[in-house]
Amino acid sequence: MGESFDNTFRLNRDIFFDDALLAREYARVFFPTWQLVGFSDEIPEAGDYVVRRLGADSVVVVRDERGRIAVLLNSCGHRGTRLCQAAFGNAAHFRCSYHGWTYANDGRLVGVPGLRTHYPPGFRKSERDLPTARVVCRRGFLFATWDPDAPDLEDYLGDLAWYLDALLDGAGGEWEVYGPPQRVVARGNWKIPVDNFAGDGYHMRTAHQIALEQGIYGDTLADGTRGRGRFDLLGVNIGTEQGHSVRAGYVVEKGTETLGPLRGEPAYPGYPPETWPRLTAGQTPEQVRFNSDLEVVHGAVFPNAVFLSVAHDRAIGEDDDPLTRYLVWRVHSPIDARRTECTYWTLVPKAMDADWKRRSYSYQARTQSAGGILFEMDDFENFARIDSAMPGTAAGAVAADLSLGLGLGEPAPEFPGPGRAEYLTLSEHNQRAFYRRWAHLMEVEADG
Repeated sequence: MGESFDNTFRLNRDIFFDDALLAREYARVFFPTWQLVGFSDEIPEAGDYVVRRLGADSVVVVRDERGRIAVLLNSCGHRGTRLCQAAFGNAAHFRCSYHGWTYANDGRLVGVPGLRTHYPPGFRKSERDLPTARVVCRRGFLFATWDPDAPDLEDYLGDLAWYLDALLDGAGGEWEVYGPPQRVVARGNWKIPVDNFAGDGYHMRTAHQIALEQGIYGDTLADGTRGRGRFDLLGVNIGTEQGHSVRAGYVVEKGTETLGPLRGEPAYPGYPPETWPRLTAGQTPEQVRFNSDLEVVHGAVFPNAVFLSVAHDRAIGEDDDPLTRYLVWRVHSPIDARRTECTYWTLVPKAMDADWKRRSYSYQARTQSAGGILFEMDDFENFARIDSAMPGTAAGAVAADLSLGLGLGEPAPEFPGPGRAEYLTLSEHNQRAFYRRWAHLMEVEADG
């Protein structure tokens, strides 16, 4: 769907606080789409499991006794009791605490108390296995869907698959989850944080002014030298028809309006210069162009997964902290229309040394985590203020505006990735792509 080049793009605010609308979202947005439910190295051994959400449902993501990964409904087929109470663990079987129905960790019903004496002859355990979602492991990422007719994951990702691969290949290709995931319940509708990560650079100077003044983003170049105010950030936005998005920010000479290398060879902010030749060797020429001088990249996998990779030159304001990159993935799962469970994973390249991995995780934990001292507290406070102000009688009748940058972006035909890329550092181009896809699935209209 192309952009409208008038000066408006608006949405009804009730989409952010209406529980009846959330019930429709579960059926129309979450049921037919692929959602991130975790990572394969969270469950490395047979019987390992984690409990996650897939749309409206609690699910058990488990590696069964044969080493296969399954996503099982976390609800007994007898009376619906929740089977797994723990967030993670290891089990060969899941036994219902109410009447004792027992399931193998591949979802098969294997035990029913009193089956031979108290059930009719026609009762078949094989007809009462746990519902199982489709699951695909893509480079260690576990995506699942309830819809048997959903397109293959690669078709669903579309152009975004290229950008995900470029991001992962830009650090050697193999990644691992560092530490346990973080989880927190935030006030506000699930679409608000997705909107934020999809492409919102507009809020940085207002919401995160203190963090910027503390020097979290300095003038440090990828090789560790100081730029002394010579450089700026140029944003490139890619919003896809599937509702996915990427916003990439590049270090450029001030006054530059298009991308160009700052030096003759590729440079990777946040990675030690001695690793750059190895990183370049693992990429295609197009991926090298995408990753070189890339300070920050963030985006969304429709509907509710987001990612952020950024290079900071200070973890907590120390001038001698080396420039270090981290990659965080998040999933935003609605609890109700006005509360969202946020799950965070920090990923690190397997090829980096232990000290670099610890520093990367530390930077993420101190800035972009639920307990961070920068960024997250600002965003969560603003998400709560949005939630408190929107549901009023007059406030609910005012449209949410997404017109920033509408029709103002310059095409970037030389950009190495697929899709329609445009230069514009501050734009809601990507959010409009997200809401267009959302509106299409919900069969509602978005003005613009």
